[in-house]
Amino acid sequence: MVHDSSIVSAHADTLTTTSIFEGHLLAKQNEKPQPHFTNFDFGIATLFLLVFILFVWIYSTNRKRLNQAMKAFYVNRLTNQLGRDELSLGNRVSIFLSILFVLTFSLFIFQCAKYYGYYSGQNDFLFFVKISVTISVVYGFKILAVRIFGYIFQNQKESAEYSLMIFLFCNIFGLFLMPIVLCMAFVKDVSPLIFIYSGAGVFVLLLFIRVLRGVLIGVNSIRVSKFYLFLYLCTLEILPFVIMVKLFMQNISEG
Repeated sequence: MVHDSSIVSAHADTLTTTSIFEGHLLAKQNEKPQPHFTNFDFGIATLFLLVFILFVWIYSTNRKRLNQAMKAFYVNRLTNQLGRDELSLGNRVSIFLSILFVLTFSLFIFQCAKYYGYYSGQNDFLFFVKISVTISVVYGFKILAVRIFGYIFQNQKESAEYSLMIFLFCNIFGLFLMPIVLCMAFVKDVSPLIFIYSGAGVFVLLLFIRVLRGVLIGVNSIRVSKFYLFLYLCTLEILPFVIMVKLFMQNISEG
């Protein structure tokens, strides 16, 4: 009997205790549960989905040519073979790899610009399109300039080889940049600086290999003037890279 009375007493105390959901200053907004929206960037997610679909399609339908393109960037024999197989703008693999490069490189620059505060506007899509167009124009002009110089100085073979190296650089860099831009967008527990420096490091390494291959193409050819080779490397390779690094470091120091 004593046990039953203690249960009744405890139950009565519970009924008279003030609820923790009362006596506060929070005002009730809705009677029913409401969906919670975050600041998830669906635009970037859509672009990543497009990039992933493009990569899977290239890998599943042209795996052999993709492997050849990756190895040819380092192996001169495979580079010549791809040149004979006409890996150019008219090739389907080259076209889609170039699109992949433009998308991933644009995403990388876009996220870097947002991180460092270079861009704070509202129309992100238009800004991304401007970056993509700029990259396409810059590399299109570079390849066109190489071909024109090769025609003027009667070095069509060497200019064709170096144009192919620029294609291979873009293709390989776009593939390496895919996981980096993915981590920059969705990995929140790691500082974005790690991924930014990783992407910049990959760019510098591949650029160094490309310039070195270009120098070897010119040195090994008796038809290429060493003066014009030096002039080309200074104006279209070294100078733009130095200006880009200078602006990048200046903005970091100001930030």
